[in-house]
Amino acid sequence: MKITLVRTLAVSLGGALLAASATGCASSQAANGKEVTTLRYLSAPGLLNYAELADALGYLKGLKLKTVGVAQGGPASLQALVTGQTDVAVGPFNGATAKVASTGIKLKSVSAAYGSTDKVNSSLLTLDSSSIRNGRDLIGKKVAVNTLGANAEAVLDTYLKKEGLTPKEIDKVTLVPLPGINTEPALRKHQVDAAYLGFAAKILAIKHGGIRTLATDTDFVGPYNGGSYVLKDSFIKDNPKTTRTLVRGITKAIVWDQAHEPAETLAVIGKWLKAHGRAADLKALTLWQGNGVATPGGVLRDQDFSLWIDWLKSSGEVKAASLKPSDLYTNAYNVDEKGK
Repeated sequence: MKITLVRTLAVSLGGALLAASATGCASSQAANGKEVTTLRYLSAPGLLNYAELADALGYLKGLKLKTVGVAQGGPASLQALVTGQTDVAVGPFNGATAKVASTGIKLKSVSAAYGSTDKVNSSLLTLDSSSIRNGRDLIGKKVAVNTLGANAEAVLDTYLKKEGLTPKEIDKVTLVPLPGINTEPALRKHQVDAAYLGFAAKILAIKHGGIRTLATDTDFVGPYNGGSYVLKDSFIKDNPKTTRTLVRGITKAIVWDQAHEPAETLAVIGKWLKAHGRAADLKALTLWQGNGVATPGGVLRDQDFSLWIDWLKSSGEVKAASLKPSDLYTNAYNVDEKGK
């Protein structure tokens, strides 16, 4: 399974780098000395976008958000960012961001987007009737994940290692990428043997009954920020005011969300989505209880990256001295935990 991750990233990001070279990524740079004020991004269904919440709360004055499509997962968001199709990547896995950085692309994570805490987390689920009881029972089995080369694969690989599986045994666990809406049905129809789910999709699956938890990510990696908002270094340099407004808005929205009940947050973002013709997106947030951001205001830490850098290094794809957590993120534009 680990080999699958490395190859997936290499293919996906290799294509992105070639496209970026061809286009020059000029579309995301300030034109004629004027800063970009319309920010393009791919939406991520089921994940509350704090940039959108910030706009709903009036924290992005002078900026406009523009959705240019839907991302199935973090690697797709990163590819769109690298090729200049978007200005900000919403929530790509920190390990995938580290992998991109190792290729020489200059980018920065500027705020946490999601993670796992004691209250909001992701779990490996199977049917009550299944014979699977531990990680070793997954050898030769199929596990559904939202996408390859991202958070789910990294967490599952970590779990299987801690369960005592060898690299060769881990390679015998087949990951099946499926859209979140299709994952639970696939599990119940025995098309997959287990499924890694988080947020509203996990809550809904458990609510339907007949499902049990094999493992929860925080049990073996602890609370963590799994994905971030990412900007290219060139964008930050060319658009300092826009960057500050955007990141301050996002982190201020996280502070606001962390101080309010989920129902209050959903009420605010619900009005925004309806006003922007995206009322259908509310369905994916029906049982939303939070994004699981593990730090006040989405502040990023070395440990949010070092865990996955070590994991990438173990694959032999990233040299030991080539990546440092502190090079991958900045908190320079964040508000404090009180929103100031």
